[in-house]
Amino acid sequence: MSSRPGLVVALLLVGSAPLRADDASVRAGAYLEAESAFVGGDLRLDLGRSLRLVPNVEWIFPENATYFAFSLDLHHDFRTRGRARFWLGGGLGLYYRNPEGAADGDTDVGANFVGGVGFKGSVTPYLHLKIVVKGDTEVVLAFGMRFSGI
Repeated sequence: MSSRPGLVVALLLVGSAPLRADDASVRAGAYLEAESAFVGGDLRLDLGRSLRLVPNVEWIFPENATYFAFSLDLHHDFRTRGRARFWLGGGLGLYYRNPEGAADGDTDVGANFVGGVGFKGSVTPYLHLKIVVKGDTEVVLAFGMRFSGI
């Protein structure tokens, strides 16, 4: 399976640092190619040196199908002097889609490329962009609220 190297890297990262959740977030937005709204959430786990391991899940609402995304991304937070905070990253995702009436669904593995901007505070509004490269490349736009100190 092609996702094993990514899983090994993720496990090595998880095993190499004491993990602590910095914050959690909820978000909503759209998968533009699928023309579908979604809701989701994540945890941001501090790996040190401005790196965050970010497991996340999204529930997408296409017409006549069940669609879920489960991802493990790595973010680099850029240090800034102002209130804005920026991040870039990437990772792997599992994308499960089951059309209505189908006996079985399809699961794709995709590469995620992410970036965003938020504002520092105990409750942080943010904008998030994700590009998913898989069988059908997808652009995802989201607005979220991050809660620090969980």
